[in-house]
Amino acid sequence: MPVNTSLALENPAPALARDRNFRRLLACAVASMLGDQFTLVAFPLLIMVISPDPMALGWAFAALALPRALFLLTGGSLVDRFGARSIWSFGCYGSALALCGLAWAVYHGQASLPVIYGVAALLGLCSALTLPAGSALVPGIVNARDLERANGVLLALRQVTIAVGPVAAGGVIASAFWPFGPRPAANATLDGYVIAYVLDALTFALSAFGLRALPVRRATGSETSAGTTTAEGLRYFFQDRRLRTYLTYMAAMTLLMSGPVQVALPLLTHERFTPEAPALGWLFGAQGAGTLVGMLMFSARPKLRMVNLGITLLAVDAAIALLLMPLGWVYALWQGVALLFAIGLCGGFVQVMAFTWLQRSLPPRLLGRGMSLFMLVFFGLAPVSAAIAGWVLQFVSIQAVFLATGALLLAAVLMTYLGSGLRRLSDV
Repeated sequence: MPVNTSLALENPAPALARDRNFRRLLACAVASMLGDQFTLVAFPLLIMVISPDPMALGWAFAALALPRALFLLTGGSLVDRFGARSIWSFGCYGSALALCGLAWAVYHGQASLPVIYGVAALLGLCSALTLPAGSALVPGIVNARDLERANGVLLALRQVTIAVGPVAAGGVIASAFWPFGPRPAANATLDGYVIAYVLDALTFALSAFGLRALPVRRATGSETSAGTTTAEGLRYFFQDRRLRTYLTYMAAMTLLMSGPVQVALPLLTHERFTPEAPALGWLFGAQGAGTLVGMLMFSARPKLRMVNLGITLLAVDAAIALLLMPLGWVYALWQGVALLFAIGLCGGFVQVMAFTWLQRSLPPRLLGRGMSLFMLVFFGLAPVSAAIAGWVLQFVSIQAVFLATGALLLAAVLMTYLGSGLRRLSDV
């Protein structure tokens, strides 16, 4: 729908830097994203403390994936019906309770694999609400002309938390410092994990509380049920050839790449680096720092393209595939840090433009449903990929997994270039 320029000039929205609502959203989002990094590091390491079996990691990520995949589209429909802020708050409070339960279990020495799988399933269910709600909050708060800049700021700050958070989390877990007196549990070495989960739970609760009165614009429609809205959103996507091609390609990239990073990288750290918690924090942090630098490069040259948006995406993914291949031969921490920084740099350069393209391609009344489908591709398929990677790693080496991942990614990029219209994708 075209924007009414005259109306926009008569009632100008505040500049992004002066927008109090956007600043509040930033503060709450940064708190939540920083807390997530503690769980990102603590979750796989705790599983490996309990079981060295690579499949245990795969099953944990699969437990996270299943409820997310089943309910993510319904979550997008609920966002369009009840508003992004309400659904976001509900999901955040649910995640906080689940993480408090896991912290209690670890504190009392009851953190078995079934308990971890159950908590993972609850977190997946809550993320089916928070993911589409979070992606719909920004277009509902900022003016349309500031959408790309707002996304850039949020995504850049996310990378700051990804760069800083894992390093801090690794230090907390390794120090196993418990500030509240004598430790009653038998295994005091897990104190760091308790702190990590409590901190993440606290940031979820603070984020939901901070946004409780935030005004968010909503597009109204005539839908009467979640099933109807979900069906309409799916129909719109699959009838639009550009969106269909874009999401199919993203699904292939996620399925091929995310699992080896989620599962093989912690295993590589466990086998080759001591102490492992700080080392894994540095590796995850390096990728986050690289992504941040890539976003800053994009912000400096927002119109820079290699022919068009589609060719740029394909070229960057080919570069990432080449960088993934030697990860299995990393025996010094600085080597992994350098490779993951470069991978993050490539991904960060295209992340803002791709995310904003999708938001602008969707009609406002379908924003929650459309973004939920997008999130389903990234966050629903990623743990499925991790489960597959965990199974494969029972039979082949870490080196073979990273090498095969890069080769398959290159093949997917080449097939997409030759056999689809993605190479002609242009900015909206």
